[in-house]
Amino acid sequence: MPRLWLAALGALAVVACGDDTATGGPTDLFPDVAGAYVIQGEFDAFPPEVAFFTGTVTIEQASLETSILGGTADITVTVQGESQAINDADLQDASVTLAGEVEFTVLSPAQNVTWTFSGERAGDLLEGRHTLTLGSESQPGDWSGER
Repeated sequence: MPRLWLAALGALAVVACGDDTATGGPTDLFPDVAGAYVIQGEFDAFPPEVAFFTGTVTIEQASLETSILGGTADITVTVQGESQAINDADLQDASVTLAGEVEFTVLSPAQNVTWTFSGERAGDLLEGRHTLTLGSESQPGDWSGER
């Protein structure tokens, strides 16, 4: 009889514990990074008074339960007083990690531009690195954005 009682108690303990799949899986949520960020940045190869960029990146986040992001970018690059704008470009391959690292790419086929951004979220601030590729030439640098 004691064995039967121990077996029943063991079975009850296993049933009571359940598992994550019974309640829909893990409960980790991705950080809220949605919003309009006023961004600015520089290029490693040039002093900031020679080459820089400013603009707005709007990040859309359908759910805190997924890493997938969307959005648009309006960015103006200024080099030696000459400005070039990328307007209403969709964010490509945009995502956020559980640790708050954000990545996205801005494409402008008409200007032969691919621009990758990565950054870490700290409150309402994103800070990180970017690489602007124009044709076969790339220019990396630092960037930040605040919502």
